[in-house]
Amino acid sequence: MAGIKPRIEVKAIPVAEARRLRKAILRPDLPPETTIYPGDDAPDTFHAGAFLDGELAGITTALREAPPGQDEPGAWRLRGVAVAEKARGLGLGRLLVQACLQHIDAQEGVWVWANGRTPSLPFYRALGFQVQGEEYITDSGPHYRVWRAVT
Repeated sequence: MAGIKPRIEVKAIPVAEARRLRKAILRPDLPPETTIYPGDDAPDTFHAGAFLDGELAGITTALREAPPGQDEPGAWRLRGVAVAEKARGLGLGRLLVQACLQHIDAQEGVWVWANGRTPSLPFYRALGFQVQGEEYITDSGPHYRVWRAVT
């Protein structure tokens, strides 16, 4: 039915649901254990899910973690930002990151960083993130480190 607006909802989800979509979207060719992130089970970690017409279609995780080599207690990290292909272009990624920024702000976080995939740089830039450093390669492809103030 053309013209019907999809129903979108963003809310906290269990880590198991986040891992399921991490595997399906971000790491389909890697072992399941690569979907387990250090800090996943910390009490202040936030796993956000975006639901499209009731179906989980996007995820991201916000956890308290400073970038490597830094000791910054106000730093948080975004990990596993992913939206199912059929739901891309509807703003789910933006809503997921905004939900994480609200959570981080409520936890008195000061800034947030991520290892953003190179093709996703326009997405991060549109959300106010800045690129830091040079491109590097991980097991899931080329990335840049991005960061921004929480508020």
